[in-house]
Amino acid sequence: MLRAAILITIVLAQPLSGLAADEPGPTDEPIPLAEWRAMTTGRTVYYYIDGTFFGREFYWPERDVVTFQHASGQCSDAQWDYNEGVYCFYFDRAHCFAHVRRGERIMIIPQSVPEDGLSNEQEVLQITQASFSCAPGLSS
Repeated sequence: MLRAAILITIVLAQPLSGLAADEPGPTDEPIPLAEWRAMTTGRTVYYYIDGTFFGREFYWPERDVVTFQHASGQCSDAQWDYNEGVYCFYFDRAHCFAHVRRGERIMIIPQSVPEDGLSNEQEVLQITQASFSCAPGLSS
């Protein structure tokens, strides 16, 4: 449990600079809940930041739970929900995002801005039917 708390604090926590949020651009088209569920339920979504693999997330069928695996290999489970165009994932605290189409691209826009002011927009580059395991591998 402590390891999961440390992981969440280091990997997923985004320090806030006030309550300012990244916002979808004028050509961004929000992805409605029904469409997001149809795309992701029982599938793994792969996220990239500036072309670099950030992590993957499996959306469990019949419940609003995801398993997120960071590029480092660390895993954590979270409940998620949707409210007024924003998807929130509850790890150590709420991590909320707008999911939008930007032309042919699917972008995930954080609703809080890191202290460094850099955007951590994620792009979905792949959605697969396969799940993944966070269990430790075999060792000799």
